[in-house]
Amino acid sequence: MIDRDVDPGRTEPAEARGTRPRRILRRLSKLALVAALVQPASALLARWAWLPDVLSHFQGPAFVATIAATLACALARRRVAIALAALAALQVGPLLRFDGANPVAADPAGPRLRLLVANVQADNGNFRLLRDLIRRERPDVVGLVEFSEAWQAAGLRDRSEYPHAIEVGLGTHGMALWFRRRPRAIAPPTVLVPDGNAVLRAEVDFAGSSRQLWLVHPPNPLHPQGQAHGGEELRALTRLLAMSAGSKIVAGDMNRTDGSPRFGDFLGASGLRDSRLGFGRQASWPVWSPYRIAIDHGFLTPDLAVVDRRLGPNIGSDHFPLILDVAPAASSATNAATQGSQSSP
Repeated sequence: MIDRDVDPGRTEPAEARGTRPRRILRRLSKLALVAALVQPASALLARWAWLPDVLSHFQGPAFVATIAATLACALARRRVAIALAALAALQVGPLLRFDGANPVAADPAGPRLRLLVANVQADNGNFRLLRDLIRRERPDVVGLVEFSEAWQAAGLRDRSEYPHAIEVGLGTHGMALWFRRRPRAIAPPTVLVPDGNAVLRAEVDFAGSSRQLWLVHPPNPLHPQGQAHGGEELRALTRLLAMSAGSKIVAGDMNRTDGSPRFGDFLGASGLRDSRLGFGRQASWPVWSPYRIAIDHGFLTPDLAVVDRRLGPNIGSDHFPLILDVAPAASSATNAATQGSQSSP
């Protein structure tokens, strides 16, 4: 008589061997699906919770996660894969929105105003790197945040080049504005919410008109207290900007990216334009990371055009500095002609 018993330790039915890879694939597809949904779900919840607001900024990794999940689900969960492909199509738009044409043409005969804005990092002692950058770029206005007592004591400001200034040396809350030409007015530092950072404002003459310059630094949202204060300060700043008529340039370390719905709320309510349009995403933080996010920003009213926008070199801070060249916008007729030529085949 033939013994038909099979030792389970040595063999496995063919059907079981075939289903094991499928089970592994389905489990991997579930994990990939969860990873792909983290950032989109966070963007929906970011207005009401701290952690989703932080996670909403990572649009690049979210797109990569969605592509990976689409591939993982392609065999085991085809309908889910189709939905994920649609999500990826939606996610790629925000990643490319700043790579198009510059939406506002500059007056070719108009003057230029150069701003250099940097979060210098309060405990950064590389004063020479910033001084050398300012000497090379020769900005008309210098705006510094995290301008600590040590930075103030370092005496970096060349008074022959920048005779007019306001400086508040307060560690991570500190700020400074330096001017090559005398501004019309400089307002005292304004704290918009309790325990918030100050806002600096000045009025300058440029191209025959008065322009408002705002230097801002809402608190860091990487912990719940900072997120709460930063949200309150951003809303207060938005209201103040909306009520303040006239030509404006707003710049600084916003501690926010366009991935957060609060960023969109700010732009929509303030009537300002992101200076990156036409110049790329320009991710500025953290300097040491291979993947960075854009939290150092410049915004303008429609009467001003961006001639150039770029990030400066490493100055020892965890942020790259921002260099922004601004001009009066061309006339409406010129802008209309420019837009028409850009849209024509």
